[in-house]
This record gives sequence, structure tokens and C-alpha cells, in this order.
Amino acid sequence: MKKTNTKRAQERRKGFTKKIGNTTYDVSFHYSQQSRESMNDKIIRLIENDMQTEKK
Repeated sequence: MKKTNTKRAQERRKGFTKKIGNTTYDVSFHYSQQSRESMNDKIIRLIENDMQTEKK
């Protein structure tokens, strides 16, 4: 039963596969339905936070 639930979750999960050199990365992600922040807003926030961290 758990395998079925896990398989369904993987089918709904968005993602991609990226090969760099001899290593293949399987990247998956999900979004909260209750989120008030768009993906664009989230990326901008992450970049700004990273810039603040580098200045210190």
C-alpha cells in the first residue's frame, strides 16, 4: 500500500533530470496550494537573501 501511495506522489511531482559529467541528477519539486508567493517572487527573494548573505 505504501508503495502505491509513493508511486502516485512521484507521478504528480514535477521535476526534471540533468546529467552533468558522469552524474545524473533527478530533481523534483512541489508547491504548496496555500502559498501566497509566486515562483517568480520566491526566486527573487532567494537571490536577494543570497546577496545579503554575501555582503556580510
